[in-house]
Amino acid sequence: MKVYKYFVIVNIISLSFFDIAYTEEEDKKNKVVSGMDNRFFSIGLYSSADTIKTSVNIEFGFKLFKYNNFEMKSYTSIAGSKIYDDNPDMYQLGVMQKITFGNEDVYNDSISISRYAFAFFSFGFLSFDADKSGKFLFSAPLYWEVGGGGGFNINVSRHVAIVLEFGGGLHDIFNGAQLGYPRKLDMVGFGRISIGARYYIW
Repeated sequence: MKVYKYFVIVNIISLSFFDIAYTEEEDKKNKVVSGMDNRFFSIGLYSSADTIKTSVNIEFGFKLFKYNNFEMKSYTSIAGSKIYDDNPDMYQLGVMQKITFGNEDVYNDSISISRYAFAFFSFGFLSFDADKSGKFLFSAPLYWEVGGGGGFNINVSRHVAIVLEFGGGLHDIFNGAQLGYPRKLDMVGFGRISIGARYYIW
């Protein structure tokens, strides 16, 4: 479980931006300012489909900082996935850390769209051995992903946005080839589409 400490560390470092970035001159241009505004923290629920699995993600996000019309955000997701196979026991559970870079995410009494790019890395565990027999979910080996893409927040109210993302990357099982895991899980690229919603609490 040591790998999950890295997700905690990333979010602690991200939150430290507020001490670095905060300034009271938020009404002036060309200033890096705190992201603590009325769309600072969000909870999201969305589904993803890629070339090897479908996933359901519960997401917790917050804004790191703003610079003019540019915003940077951090999202941590818990993801549960069903891997495409005839065996119903092929599941994956993991945690994803995503950083987004995009234009200002606001709602001004009408539907608006904010666009962003993102990069992510993910770690998780599988529920099956290489021979597809079951195993304890939190035991080795480790499944990981890294990638990026682009997305849209379609802001339908002050608190609600529809999420649409397109991306891809590389996934692998640590030592999967030596252990005999299927080729589709060993150092293979993938494409992914995600759709869901975010609720802005603050």
